[in-house]
Formats: sequence, C-alpha cells, structure tokens
Amino acid sequence: MVEADDKVQDQDMVEEGQDQAAPATEDEPMATEGTIQDEQVEAEKKFRCTVQVADSGPWKKKISVEIPRKEIDKELDRQYGELRWKAEVPGFRKGRAPRRLIEKRYGKDISDQSKLRLMAQAFEQIEEEQKFEVLGEVDFDPEIEKPLFEVTEQRVAEALDELRKRHGHSEEITDEAAKEDDLVRADVVMKVEGEDEEEREENYSMRVGPTVVMGVYVEDMAEALKGAAIGQVKSCRAEISDTHEKEEYRGKKAEFNIEVKGISRLIPAELNEGFFERMGVSDEGELKRRIEEGLEQQAENEIRRMMAQQVYKYLDEKVGFELPEGVAARYADRFLARRYYDLLQQGIAREMIEENLERLRASSSEEANRQLKMSFVMDKVAEKLEVSVSEAEVNGVVAQIAARYGRRPERVKEELDREGRLESLKNQIRDERAVDKILEMAEVVDAPVKEPEPEEKPKKRKPRTLKSTKSDKTPQDEAAKEKKSTAKVKKAEKKKAEKKTTKKGVRKEAKRKPPSEKVDE
Repeated sequence: MVEADDKVQDQDMVEEGQDQAAPATEDEPMATEGTIQDEQVEAEKKFRCTVQVADSGPWKKKISVEIPRKEIDKELDRQYGELRWKAEVPGFRKGRAPRRLIEKRYGKDISDQSKLRLMAQAFEQIEEEQKFEVLGEVDFDPEIEKPLFEVTEQRVAEALDELRKRHGHSEEITDEAAKEDDLVRADVVMKVEGEDEEEREENYSMRVGPTVVMGVYVEDMAEALKGAAIGQVKSCRAEISDTHEKEEYRGKKAEFNIEVKGISRLIPAELNEGFFERMGVSDEGELKRRIEEGLEQQAENEIRRMMAQQVYKYLDEKVGFELPEGVAARYADRFLARRYYDLLQQGIAREMIEENLERLRASSSEEANRQLKMSFVMDKVAEKLEVSVSEAEVNGVVAQIAARYGRRPERVKEELDREGRLESLKNQIRDERAVDKILEMAEVVDAPVKEPEPEEKPKKRKPRTLKSTKSDKTPQDEAAKEKKSTAKVKKAEKKKAEKKTTKKGVRKEAKRKPPSEKVDE
C-alpha cells in the first residue's frame, strides 16, 4: 500500500493559478483548439520531481512527492484552457467565458484533476527509480502426496444405480408399507416442550430416513416411518438445534405426531434399449465403460485438486509476511459480504445470519487473509516461473463455460467483464499453470486414499442386574465360553496379519528430485 503526501494543497494550487492568470475579457485573444493541442503535447513531457520514501508499517511505504511550482502552473493553465471550450457559464458562449468565472465555478474540480494527473506522472518516476522487493525467496522442493484412486467394479455399479435413480420415476404405493428412502406425505403436528401451542403442517412431504421436519433435524425418522401404512399415526422425538429460526425453541425437545396420507417410491429406470438409447450407448457394457471413463476423469480431477491444495499449503507455510491492515480489512469486508449473500441465497434466515455474524466475520477474515496473501504470492510465483495466459486461452475457457450453460461465448465474456470477474478468471488459469510447474519440480510420492470409517452407533445400555456371589454356571457353559474366547483371539490375529500385508503392499514411488529452484518473492 502506498500513501502519497505531495506538499501541495488543493487551495494553494487554485489561488496561485488565480494570481498568475489575468482576468479574461471578451476582447482578449482566445486560445484555439490548435494551441490547446500544443499545450497538451507540452504537458505530456515528463518532469522531474523530488521523491522521499519512508517506512510506514508492514508492507507500507510513505512517499512524499514535491512537484515544482512551474509544473503545477503549467497543468492548471492546460486544464483551464481545455475547459474553456466546454464550460457552460450563464451569459457567455462556449469558449468566451472569463477565466475567473470558470475558476469560481469549476475551481475545485480542476484542482483535483490537476493533482491526479501530476501525481500519476510522479508515480511513473517513482516506479522507474524505486525498486520495491515484495517477498523473500522460496525453494520449490516440497514433498507432495499423490492420492491413489482405484475405480473398482463396485464403484461402477454404485454409479450405475445412481444413474438409474436419476432417470427413474415416482410411483404411488397403496398396498405396501413404507420403506427406507420412500417419500411419505403426512399431516404433522409438532409439540415443543414448554410451549402451549402446537405447530401443524398438512400434506407435508418427508423422506423415510434422517431428515428435516419443520426446521428440526430428526435422525430417527427412518425408525418411526419404516413399516408405516397409509392411515397410521407414528410418533418420534428430536432435540431442536441451537440455530433454529425460532429462538424460543432452541435447545428444547420436540415431539412429532405423523399421520401418513400417502407413500411414493422411486422406481429406478430399467436397463433396456430405451434407456440405452437415451444414454447414447448400445448396451449395458458400453454404458459401464462410459461410466468407468467418467469416474477415472473425476478421480484425475480430484487428484489434481488435492495436490494443488498441498502446493498452496506449502507456499502459505514457507512465505511469511504481514498483510497491509487497510487492504486486508477491505478484502475481508468484501469476502464477508459475499458469504452473507450466499447464505441468503441458500435460504438461511437473515435473523439467524445476523445472530452468528461475529463468528462468521472471524472465519471470513481468516479465510480472506489467506486468499489475499496467496494472490500476492501467486503473482510473484507466476512472474518468476514466466507463466502467462494469452487472450486465446481465456477465450477458450470462456467458450467452455458458455457451452456448459448453452450461451454465446461473447455474451458470457461481456458479462464476466462487466462484473469484474474476467481478470479473476485469467488469474485462476495462470495460477493453475504455475501450480503445474511447481508439481513438475516437486518430489511426488504415491499415497493411498483413506476411506472414511463408518460411524459407530451408540450401544444401548443393558439393564443393571445384581450379581450373584456364587457361580451357577455349568461346566458346559465354561467350555462354550473358552471356545468363544479362543475364536475371538484367532480372528484378531488374522486381522492384524491382513493389516500388515496391506501396509507392505502400498506403493510409494518417488520421482527423481530435481535441483531446487528459487523464486524471489
């Protein structure tokens, strides 16, 4: 961030200009457009100013610029001379108004314009003379883990099932009880503890499974509705979260009475010629191959994303600097505003967002600082690695976006440019190229992807019983117990052996580590 102190105040500029300029009369010779152009050419000539640079905090410099008096006068004369042909002053034709009247009417605007123009020229001199180093040096020799994804037959089968469900149809069920994942239509009554009034909803649709009912997450809905028939009334209980839109309900327990009115079931699409034709394939084998190719592409994209995240994390840890307070604060405010709007778009109540605003602000500030810091880092990384993005490459990405939404590329590009997102898109392409170059220099090791462990259900507590001081077990009971214990031990040993074998089978290959490249940052 740069602060400028030019030692020349606006009012001084105007007053000095008034002192030196003789009042114009209708008889005085007027400047012609030709002379104005000559003055503009003369004004374009660069001047030399006195520049002083001092530290003013982290990442900040205070720059004092002293511009010669004659340059200020020259710029003021040029501005007034140009404005006389455009200014509308009552009682005078354009180009005939006296300067003193123009100064009185437009003095502040001319002063501001002159100041900006002079400072712009001064900054050109500053850029030429002052060499500001932004960051230090970074060695590009991180160790990056490359996740190993395997597209198995099971994954292909699961993807095929999902595809059939997406293209399936819903059927009303009248002669069967509700099953898991069915959609139930019901009249619902919610009674909240400590509240006199009940809340009612008619023909409320809910899934047989963990779901949200009237703003309350009900985990046990599957147990309550599985096996329910039309006309039956089922009930279940749930605890209301601390973020419920009604403050008086938060943290309380709610009881639901559900009268089933209808049941509908999703029937997956059949694997027949009609389905294959819609999918653009000839048979089931070709469809599975197409699905497998899609899963492999998804896996490649996910691998690339995870490796890129490791690069960003590495750069974040290796490059340490403090962000300018003013810039960081403004960026954090914009980031918070975007998150606020996104939450509103998702249907979150404005009151709920406002209540959690401080927590949201803290998390937004942290993420905004990380993104802002990374944008500075990637600017320098791309410069050092000589990564650039051509207009043709940007147009290619815009065309892909347009094709995805069935729109014309030129319209999409105009929209992105109008919203200020075209430059962000260009930077995104550039950053991806820079990350690719870093990955080429990094040491890459293969690593298996950890499968998420299934959540354990809480065990039901057994009723406590009084233990007898005297054993009443028979010898047969003791033998059965011994046999069961031995089987458990053998099973544990077998599991342990399998685990060791798996660890040995994990492939860890490393590419040859190239010499470190340093980047001035």
